[in-house]
Amino acid sequence: MTRIAVEGQATRTHPAERGTVNLHVTFSGTLRNDVVEQVARTHTILVEQAKAHVATGAAERWDSASVHSYVYDDRVRNSESGGKQRVRRFRASARLSVTFRDFEALSTWLADIMDVEGVEINWVSWDLTDETRKSLQAEARVEAAGETVVRAQSYADALGLGPVAPVAIYEAGLRGGGGGGGNAPMYAMRASAADSGGAQVELQPRDIDVEITLSADYEAGTPAEG
Repeated sequence: MTRIAVEGQATRTHPAERGTVNLHVTFSGTLRNDVVEQVARTHTILVEQAKAHVATGAAERWDSASVHSYVYDDRVRNSESGGKQRVRRFRASARLSVTFRDFEALSTWLADIMDVEGVEINWVSWDLTDETRKSLQAEARVEAAGETVVRAQSYADALGLGPVAPVAIYEAGLRGGGGGGGNAPMYAMRASAADSGGAQVELQPRDIDVEITLSADYEAGTPAEG
C-alpha cells in the first residue's frame, strides 16, 4: 500500500456581527487624591453609559477588570534657575470594554466620548457570534475534508494506484510542526464633521474569514502491472 498525505482548506466569509470598543481612562498630576478622583468620576460615567447600552440591547456586555495606579518622577524646567528639577507625579487609569450588537449605537457612542478629557480609545475589534462561527466552521470542515479526498485521489489516479481509503485526518496544528494562527479582524475608523456640524465616526468593519485547514493521510493499492 502507498500512503498519500494531502492538505485541504476552506474559508467562509461573513460580515462582522459584534464590535468591541476597548478604551481606558487615564489622568496624571501632582496630587494623588485629585488624580484618583478624576479617574473614578470619568470611569463611573462611562460604565453607566455602557450599562444603559446593555439595557437597551444595543450592547451585549461590558467589562472593566483592570485598574492601575503608579508614581513616577518628571523632570521639568525651573523658570528661575533655568535647570531642571524633579517633580513627583501620580498616574491612575482604568480600562473598559463594551461589546456592541448595534454598530450605529457604537458609532454614536464613540463620537460622544472622543473628546471627553482623559478618555483614550485604544482599538475596536470585530467578531461573529459563537453560533455563527460554529456554523461556518462546520460548513468549512466539510468542504476542506472533501478537498483532501479529491487531492488524494488525483495523486492516486496519476500513479495508477486505484481508489484511496482514509487513514487519518488532522486539524491544523495537531499533526505537529504546523501553526494554526487565527484571524485578526481589522477595522477602519474615521472621524469627520457631519453636515449638521456635529462629530461623526464612520466605522468600516471588514468581513471576517473563518478558515479551516486539514491534513489527511490516505492509502491506495500498488501500481497496476503493465
